This record gives sequence, structure tokens and C-alpha cells, in this order.
Amino acid sequence: MKKEDPGSSLNGNRLVRRIGITFNLKRNGVSADEPDDRYEEYDCLETIQTLEREIRKLGFETERFEDDDTFLERISQNPPDFVFNIAEGRGNTRGRESQVPCVLESLGIPFSGSDSVALAVTLDKWLTHHVLAGCGAPVPDLFMFSCEADLQRSMELFERHETFIVKPRWEGSSKGVFADSVVDNPVDLAKRVRRLWKNYRQPALVEEFLPGAEITVGVMGNRNPVAVGMMAIDAKAIGSSVVYSLDHKRNWEEMVRYLGPETIGPDIRAALSVEAVKIFRILELRDIARVDFRLDRNGVPKAIDVNPLPGVSETYGDFPILYRMGGATFESLIKRILKEAFQRQGLRWNSAAKARNSHAA
Repeated sequence: MKKEDPGSSLNGNRLVRRIGITFNLKRNGVSADEPDDRYEEYDCLETIQTLEREIRKLGFETERFEDDDTFLERISQNPPDFVFNIAEGRGNTRGRESQVPCVLESLGIPFSGSDSVALAVTLDKWLTHHVLAGCGAPVPDLFMFSCEADLQRSMELFERHETFIVKPRWEGSSKGVFADSVVDNPVDLAKRVRRLWKNYRQPALVEEFLPGAEITVGVMGNRNPVAVGMMAIDAKAIGSSVVYSLDHKRNWEEMVRYLGPETIGPDIRAALSVEAVKIFRILELRDIARVDFRLDRNGVPKAIDVNPLPGVSETYGDFPILYRMGGATFESLIKRILKEAFQRQGLRWNSAAKARNSHAA
């Protein structure tokens, strides 16, 4: 019996003329009781404008739907034919990335990317770790610290591994990860854990630190997902820090150099491609995702993060950068995301879009 795609829907031959873009707009400034990276995941206006430009070039009308206090009313009253979703959600809950998809699902509006369940699970690094480990995917050892009593286990952890990295349980964009987040003793571990408790108000994860290169892999597709590119983070460019931290992502042009797939050994490339697709399938992701790996002391890649809602900034988004390193264009990336999502949901391109696609081909 043929296995059904979990991302398929009942849209039939629905024609798409107008595409909505759902997003959270980055704001300047945070309140006194919030960390300064509170809105780090949100997108700048330039990213929204660029998406509009590329989608319109393909022959569609566009409309912005910012995830604000008016979002539910606006999209309910004037629903688009399809949504290109990059909304990160509001608040600080581990289910925030699923907020907009839940609304779209309840209204029957088809959208790009993974569903609400996958987005909720993958933002929670603790749940993601256990799902992947249970399905045989390679992951580093991971421990959760939720209260002071948990710190009593610190000493025994260092009998397992020499170093650990301390990170929030449900954050993205390297929020809560700093140059000093890697620790090699129980005293520093306790300090970093308490810092996360105070600033991020969630459990801290203490993960086996892998000393090898950090490599991120892009995956696209549905029935037959494939790795569409990868890049390594140049450790030398990072300087004294061994962590691809929040500061590096904020100042990537000055502090980080990205290395293309040709700099990664063929055996490692092959292994990364296989594992990234395997993880994509395990979590039943859709259309597009990015899987981050680090190599252990023996050069074996292990998954340290999964992002089914990768940033699509043409300028600084990791996925667009690695996609271009493979010789493709940003324009073709947006077109491919739409193509994958449309095929998965049985949607049809309108005549203007078809004409422009035929001309571009």
C-alpha cells in the first residue's frame, strides 16, 4: 500500500493568484526585564520586501500579514489563496512557531513549510533530541537542568565528557548562546545555567560539546527530499571562541567566513546528506529545512539543531547563502519553495505565473 504524504491536503486543483506573507517584524529595543536578543528571530522589513519582489516576479499578487494584534481578524476576513509563512510567533512559549500555522490550518488556508506539530516539536530541543535519538539519528549526549536540585548532577557529567555547551531549551537564532557558553567545570556550568533561568525563564540544556567543525545542511522536498547544499563555519574566523554564537550571527560579515561544500571531504559530505534527509523524514518536515551538525572527536557528524523555519533573508540567511554556494540563485530558491508547497497540496499556478515560469525556463 502506497504511503501517503503527511503534508498533503484536500485543496484539489485550487488556483493561486494571491499569496500572503506571514511574518513577525523585528523591533528596536526591548523592555528592561528582557534579554537584548528577545526579537532576534524576527525579520527585518528588507526581508519582507525582497520576498514580495520575488513572488510578484513569478506572477502572483502579494499581501502582508504581520503576526500582530490584528492578524487573526485580517486574515479571516480576507484570506489569501496561499501563504508563504516565515512567522516566528509571539511570546516566549515553546509552541510559538506553531501559532500562525495553527490559525492557517483552522481556516483551511494552505501554506509553505512544516505544519504546526513539527514546528512545535523542533523548537523544543529536548523533545527533538529524544525523537531523533529514538529513531537512530546521531545526536550528542544531552541533559536538562530545570531547578537547583538538578545542579547536584554537575560533577558526574564531567566524568562523561570534558566540555559541555549550555543553551536554552526552546530558542532559535543562537539566542542565549554566547562565547562563554562552553564550560569545562561544574562551577561555570552552574553559572551559565542560572543565567539562562534568569534571562530566558525556561530550562537549560547541557549538551556534550563536539570539538569538530560546524556544518549546516539545507534540505528541500516532500516525497523525495534531498540535500540541496551545505556549508561549514570557518572556526579560524571565529577567533578565540569555539561557538557559532549570537554575536557571530549578528556580525557575520566581520566575524565569520562560510566555506562551501568543496571544502568538506567527500565522505563527510555524503554522510551529512544522508543524515540530514533522514532527520527531515523522521520529523516529517515539509518543503524546506536546515539541519545543523558538528563533528565529534572522531569526525563523525551529529545533529545539534533542526530548523524547519530557516531564515530566508537574501543577505544574511544561512539557507540562502548555502543555496547560492551550490550555484543557484535566490530567485530560484523562492520559486522552488513555492513549487514544492504547491505540488504537495495540489495547488495550481495562475496563468500569469505560468507564463512567467515558462519564459524563465
